[in-house]
Amino acid sequence: MDKILLHSTSLKEFQEIIGSLIEEKLQNFKPESPKSTNDEYATRRDVCDRLKISLATLHYYTKDGTLKGYRIGGRVLYKWAEVEQSVKRIETIKYKHRGA
Repeated sequence: MDKILLHSTSLKEFQEIIGSLIEEKLQNFKPESPKSTNDEYATRRDVCDRLKISLATLHYYTKDGTLKGYRIGGRVLYKWAEVEQSVKRIETIKYKHRGA
Protein backbone atom coordinates (compact mmCIF):
# COMPACT_ATOMS: atom_id res chain seq x y z
CA MET A 1 0.00 0.00 0.00
CA ASP A 2 1.25 3.48 -0.82
CA LYS A 3 2.25 5.74 2.02
CA ILE A 4 1.92 9.48 1.86
CA LEU A 5 4.24 11.63 3.90
CA LEU A 6 2.58 14.98 4.41
CA HIS A 7 5.40 16.58 6.30
CA SER A 8 7.78 16.40 3.35
CA THR A 9 5.53 18.38 0.98
CA SER A 10 5.04 22.09 1.08
CA LEU A 11 1.68 23.63 1.81
CA LYS A 12 1.36 24.78 -1.81
CA GLU A 13 2.03 21.25 -3.18
CA PHE A 14 -0.43 19.76 -0.69
CA GLN A 15 -3.13 22.22 -1.77
CA GLU A 16 -2.52 21.38 -5.43
CA ILE A 17 -2.77 17.62 -4.74
CA ILE A 18 -6.00 17.99 -2.76
CA GLY A 19 -7.41 20.43 -5.33
CA SER A 20 -6.73 18.07 -8.23
CA LEU A 21 -8.33 15.16 -6.34
CA ILE A 22 -11.44 17.21 -5.56
CA GLU A 23 -11.65 18.43 -9.15
CA GLU A 24 -11.39 14.85 -10.43
CA LYS A 25 -14.18 13.67 -8.10
CA LEU A 26 -16.42 16.58 -9.06
CA GLN A 27 -16.05 15.78 -12.75
CA ASN A 28 -17.26 12.23 -12.07
CA PHE A 29 -20.16 13.51 -9.98
CA LYS A 30 -23.46 13.61 -11.84
CA PRO A 31 -26.13 15.67 -10.15
CA GLU A 32 -29.59 14.22 -9.87
CA SER A 33 -31.51 14.97 -13.04
CA PRO A 34 -34.25 17.54 -12.59
CA LYS A 35 -37.79 16.26 -12.47
CA SER A 36 -39.53 16.05 -15.77
CA THR A 37 -42.51 18.26 -16.45
CA ASN A 38 -44.74 15.23 -16.04
CA ASP A 39 -44.15 15.27 -12.28
CA GLU A 40 -45.61 18.73 -11.95
CA TYR A 41 -49.07 19.44 -10.65
CA ALA A 42 -51.90 20.89 -12.71
CA THR A 43 -55.01 22.73 -11.61
CA ARG A 44 -58.50 21.48 -12.39
CA ARG A 45 -58.86 24.11 -15.12
CA ASP A 46 -55.54 23.09 -16.75
CA VAL A 47 -56.60 19.44 -16.81
CA CYS A 48 -60.00 20.33 -18.29
CA ASP A 49 -58.39 22.45 -21.00
CA ARG A 50 -55.87 19.73 -21.84
CA LEU A 51 -58.44 16.91 -21.98
CA LYS A 52 -61.15 19.14 -23.50
CA ILE A 53 -63.67 18.13 -20.86
CA SER A 54 -65.90 20.08 -18.48
CA LEU A 55 -65.30 20.56 -14.77
CA ALA A 56 -68.29 18.30 -14.11
CA THR A 57 -66.71 15.49 -16.15
CA LEU A 58 -63.43 15.97 -14.32
CA HIS A 59 -65.30 15.80 -11.02
CA TYR A 60 -66.95 12.56 -12.16
CA TYR A 61 -63.59 11.06 -13.22
CA THR A 62 -62.14 12.01 -9.83
CA LYS A 63 -65.07 10.53 -7.90
CA ASP A 64 -65.05 7.21 -9.79
CA GLY A 65 -61.25 6.88 -9.44
CA THR A 66 -60.31 7.35 -13.09
CA LEU A 67 -58.20 10.37 -12.11
CA LYS A 68 -56.64 10.94 -8.71
CA GLY A 69 -56.82 14.45 -7.29
CA TYR A 70 -54.58 15.78 -4.53
CA ARG A 71 -55.87 18.41 -2.13
CA ILE A 72 -52.98 20.81 -1.60
CA GLY A 73 -53.49 24.13 0.12
CA GLY A 74 -57.26 24.05 -0.28
CA ARG A 75 -57.01 23.33 -4.02
CA VAL A 76 -57.43 20.10 -5.92
CA LEU A 77 -54.40 19.42 -8.10
CA TYR A 78 -53.55 16.57 -10.46
CA LYS A 79 -50.19 15.11 -11.45
CA TRP A 80 -49.56 15.42 -15.19
CA ALA A 81 -48.05 11.93 -15.39
CA GLU A 82 -51.18 10.40 -13.87
CA VAL A 83 -53.41 12.49 -16.13
CA GLU A 84 -51.59 11.26 -19.23
CA GLN A 85 -51.83 7.63 -18.08
CA SER A 86 -55.51 8.04 -17.33
CA VAL A 87 -56.20 9.53 -20.76
CA LYS A 88 -55.23 6.21 -22.31
CA ARG A 89 -57.58 4.38 -19.95
CA ILE A 90 -60.40 6.86 -20.58
CA GLU A 91 -60.10 6.47 -24.35
CA THR A 92 -60.25 2.69 -24.14
CA ILE A 93 -63.20 2.80 -21.76
CA LYS A 94 -64.98 5.40 -23.89
CA TYR A 95 -64.96 3.25 -27.03
CA LYS A 96 -65.35 -0.11 -25.37
CA HIS A 97 -67.92 -2.37 -27.03
CA ARG A 98 -70.79 -2.88 -24.63
CA GLY A 99 -72.14 -6.09 -26.15
CA ALA A 100 -75.73 -7.00 -26.77
